[in-house]
Parts: sequence; structure tokens; C-alpha cells
Amino acid sequence: MFLLLLVMGVIPVKSQDHWEDTRTGKIPACLPETCRKGQDICECFLTIEHRLTMMYEKEKSLVVSKGGRLYRFNSTENNPIANSDDLPFILTLDGNTSRVVIAINRLFPGPQITAYEDQTLIIHVRNLMHTDSTTVHWHGMQQLGTPYSDGVAMVSQCPLGHGQEFTYKFKAKPHGTSFYHAHIGDQRTMGLYGALIVYPKQELPSATDEEFVAVIQDWNHDDDASTLYQRMLFGVFNQNQNPKTRYVTTNSVDGGMYSRYKFHSGIVNGKGRYYLTPSMHNQAPLTEFEVDANKNYTFRVISAATLYPFRVYVEGHPTLTVVASDGFALKPITVESFVINPGERYDFILLTNQSPDDYLLVAETLEVESEIARRGEYHVAEAIIHYREKKPRNPNPSKPVRNRCTATNKCVIFNCPYLLPTSANESCLTYNDARTNDFNSAPEDVSKVDQEYFFNFAFPGEHGFTPGSVNGHQFVPPIAPLYSQPEDLTTVCDSNCADDKICSCTYTQTIENGKVYQFTLTNVGRGKGWSHPVHLHGHSFYVMKMGFGQYDSHGILTNSTPDISCSRGSKEYCNSPIWANETWNGGNVPNLVLNDTAQKDTIIVPTHGYVVIRFKADNPGAWFFHCHIDLHNTNGMGMVIVESPKLYPAKPKNFPICGDFRSNSQPLTSSGSTLKDDWKAFVSTVWAAIAFLVIRNIHV
Repeated sequence: MFLLLLVMGVIPVKSQDHWEDTRTGKIPACLPETCRKGQDICECFLTIEHRLTMMYEKEKSLVVSKGGRLYRFNSTENNPIANSDDLPFILTLDGNTSRVVIAINRLFPGPQITAYEDQTLIIHVRNLMHTDSTTVHWHGMQQLGTPYSDGVAMVSQCPLGHGQEFTYKFKAKPHGTSFYHAHIGDQRTMGLYGALIVYPKQELPSATDEEFVAVIQDWNHDDDASTLYQRMLFGVFNQNQNPKTRYVTTNSVDGGMYSRYKFHSGIVNGKGRYYLTPSMHNQAPLTEFEVDANKNYTFRVISAATLYPFRVYVEGHPTLTVVASDGFALKPITVESFVINPGERYDFILLTNQSPDDYLLVAETLEVESEIARRGEYHVAEAIIHYREKKPRNPNPSKPVRNRCTATNKCVIFNCPYLLPTSANESCLTYNDARTNDFNSAPEDVSKVDQEYFFNFAFPGEHGFTPGSVNGHQFVPPIAPLYSQPEDLTTVCDSNCADDKICSCTYTQTIENGKVYQFTLTNVGRGKGWSHPVHLHGHSFYVMKMGFGQYDSHGILTNSTPDISCSRGSKEYCNSPIWANETWNGGNVPNLVLNDTAQKDTIIVPTHGYVVIRFKADNPGAWFFHCHIDLHNTNGMGMVIVESPKLYPAKPKNFPICGDFRSNSQPLTSSGSTLKDDWKAFVSTVWAAIAFLVIRNIHV
């Protein structure tokens, strides 16, 4: 009888609150009845909000770290917090202090989204941050036919204010390791990111039975998203010293520079240790990966870093095999380590063939080690790889020991942003050495070029004004989304913004659907010095060639590549780079990789050097094209590729609109006159009234 009444609707059914159930972990972020292999839809709910680290919210109590475990701050007993249901929601980061971060479904990083190739992803996003607007970008997803779901503030959509929701809907393509993250200001550095894994329709040759995801980030104790932008403009200062001093930025081993972001710790999946000295850390908990001996495991490594590239290796394991980058399979490359830059993703296979023990997955910065040690610091991100056969486990391992490299048994490093000297104990492979092994890749499609463009990513300008720019254009976000409200663009670049000027405007480049484009990305001229990981939205591209600067015998940069000319202009800004040899025009560049060319969506443009990429324009939309270092991007190092605007897919019904509300340069009253005019009118009226009364009294 109850069932009959239920079916008839006499007894009301309480609808499930997906927002709160996914936020609190009652159910997974992606609904269990979706996202499975063979299903058409994968539906998820993400709630974005501020939270405090090192806080046990259930008890409204601070926690502290010791021996790789968490304890209540006022506990007098040696009993670590062991509630497995509560621990994932205690955000530790590097365990240094309690501070505000951005959480997704109360997690840092956000929950992993797992889908299958060509599934329709429907992801509902809710913003509960009281003070910040936001958007979410699905990094690596090509958004074919859905440019309105790309998630870039003021390029593809309006930002979400407090309490607002936005539903992103797009195809899960391409397969592989991707991630999602904020795309407004510097919110990514505060935790607004998470892994996005798409499994292929057919199994890849390199597939293993088990896998792990490791999301790496550099961490800073002092700065939030807004402060980071200000520090980039005005500098970082050591305020705890007496006398106070300006923070001196560091260099990479080739002499390249890093920007104004002080590295305090590295974290993997939201956990890391703060090294107080080069050998002593604060014993904060680390992420753990549990393995069996003598098995192959796939590690999917994602860089959500704010600034620093990392060299990734596994302690005590002299080799690992790189099998994919940015979601595209590569012919296996056996190396000791690889370099990952902000925005990049790498998959590698590890054979667990060492003595059962606790080892560390290590990601160390490329900074000059002796200089970091001189400062009394150690710049590394770590996670534990625990062999199950080893008992008991050690949650607080010692500082990692580097793998041994010798002149006769060199350590091979893949994806170097520089060229190491041949006399070193290490040797470099660059992306020139990568070859595709992906069944979706078709490098033959870009064998001939229809159009060629040059883009210089750099910091040119006069002393005191050297903003991030592309071809001398500091990017200014439009007041309304360029895709959905192009008619509202008010910050068009002037035609006279040329070789010797720095312009602040919404820099765009229009391309045509169906054509093959060659982009040469340079990092030369007066604004060189920092390497830039450049990411293209809406497309992946083929890496045809990487060109490097000139080095001395010690591997230190001495000059820029001779292949690029900055002859246009008198100030060496290189706002209009060209080939030094004009016979290279039209795609005739020597030493291009034309066979099995590797495919990516994010590539490092080395300082003093360049990268040649190609892609076919087959996805009409407005696509952001930018440096993936947050500090550089928000400083202006980006632009928009406008692809066949007449062929844009239609906006969804009731798509949000936004923009300025303007009246005049002065505040207006309801009549349309200014307050200044009204005051004059008021004074005139008063004097007229007084005069009337005086005259009236005289006559009376």
C-alpha cells in the first residue's frame, strides 16, 4: 500500500540535495549513477568556498603536525587524529600555519573527475566565496563546438558572483591527463584546481593495472591571489629581517630568471613539508602511494604550480618511463627524471623493483642548488611511495637522497628548457626528441602551412614599466565576454601599437576555419630572461621544433638564438620578430620534426629561444592563448585567438550577460544633468527667490 501511494504521488518524496551531499562528501562529486564506462553522461557538482588549513572543523579546533601525523593542538596524549572520514577534510598543505585557501567540495585540491572519451560532461559549479567571483577552466579539453564552456572570465563567460551557479557542458575529449582550475586572477595558486582524467575508448599499449595521480604545486605562506598580483608589480620584501631587505629572485641552472614569488614549500595533492633549514622540516603529513613490489604503476603528474618548473624523479629508482604528455601518448622514453612546467601533465610508468621500503616521489625546482642552500632553504615537493611488503610504514621519512649520476652513467632528463653542457653528469632531452604514439594524432594534417605568425612572449619596455606582453601588447581583459558579447569590446588595440611601443589593450589575432597555422613563439629581445610555459585553449598543437639560445662551456646562457631577428624597431622590444633567414618563411624551417610529431597543448618557450608549433583551425571560438605562470598571465602576457567569428556556435539560451553601467564622467541625477550643474541651478534659484522677495517687499 505504501509503495502504491508513493508511486501515485500521495506521499511526497524528499529530493536529494546534490549540492550539499557532494560538498560534504556524503556522495562523490560525480554522481555514482553516471560517469561509468559505456554511459553517455558524466554529471558532477562542485562547490567553491574559502576554508582554513590546519583546522579540525568538526571540533572547531586547531591541529598541529608531528612525525607525519596530525594531533589536536592542546592534546596532552600521543594520540594522532585517526578518523578516516574526517582526515580528508582537514587541509594541511605544508602544516606551517592556519590560513585561508580555496576549497572545492571542502577539499584541496578539488575532487578528481574521471570520465571516458566522448562522454558528455555536465559539471555544475557553485560559488560560495563571499568576496570573490570565479570561473573554472577545463584545461586540456578542446571544447569542440562548446566555446561557451571554456571557463575563461571575460573571454568565454561572465564570472560567477557569490551564490551564483553555472553549468558547464562539453565532450570529454581528448583522453588522458588533464585538470580543471580557476581562470580569473591568481585563484589557482590558492587551491582552486583538481584532476580531470579521461580514459580512452581503446586501451593504450602503455596502460597498467593500477595508477596514481600527483598534482604538484609551489606554496607560499604570505600571499593570497590579490597580494600576488601586487607583489609582481612592486616586489617582495623580507619583512621579518632587521633591517628589512628586498627579496632577490632566483635563477635556474642556465642563468634564466624566476619572478617575484618566494618558494616556501612544495605540495603534492595538497600535502607537503616546510623545510626550516636545508635538512630540517616540520614533520607535516605527506601524500602516500601504496605499491606492491615488482609491478608496473602509472603515475599521472599534473603541474598546478604558480611559477616554478619541477624536475621529477623517484628516490632509489634510477629510471622511469615517460609515456604521455598533456593527454597524448608518446613513444616510451626511459629517463632518470623529467621536467614539468606549470600547466603541463606527464604520465610515467614506474617499475617497483627495489628493496621494499618507503621511497619519495620528488619534485625539486630547477633553481641553482648552491644558492638555495646558501639562503638556508630547500625547495622540493615530496610524496611517499610505500612498498606494502615493508612494515611498519614510515610516515615521516628523511630528506630524499638523489639518484647517483656519473660521467659514465649519466642521468637523462626529459623536457629540459635548456641545453646542459656535455661534460656534466646529466644529459638533456628536449621536446625535439619526443614522438607521438597516440591513435588520435595526425601530424600529416599539418605538413603544409597556410599562414604563419610570430608571437613574442616577454617583458619589454622602459625602466619602471615592463609588463608581461605578447608582441608588446599587455593584455587587458574586456568588460564583457569576447565570445558572447563581442560588440561590447571597448579596449581594442590601436593600429599604431607597433615596434617601439607597449600598449595595454585586448590583443587578438583572427584566424580562419580550415587553414593550417604555424605559430613561432619567441622569447627574445629586451624583455627576455624568463622562460614561459604557453598554453593554447580550444586546440592542441604539434611541436615542430624547439630552438635554444647560445651557451658557454658551463651551460650558462650568453646570447639569444641567431635564428630570430629583432631588427624591426629601434628599442629591441622585438614586438615584430621575424626569421633571420628569410628563406625560412612559409614553413621552410630547417630541422622540423615532420614524422610522428608529438602533440601537446602547453609548451615551454625557453628564454633566448623559440618554439615552432602547428595546428589546424577546426574549432570556431574565442580561445585564450597565454603564459601559464599566474604572475605573468595576470600581468598581461596573454591574447585571444579569434577563430572564424561568423561560424561561432550559438550561445545557450539565457546565457549570462555582463558589462559596464556608464552614464557620464560625472555622477548624474535623474534629469540627466550633473551634480555640478544642479548645484548651480539650485544657487540661481535661491538668489532668484531672494530677489523676488526683496522686490515684493519694496512694492509692499
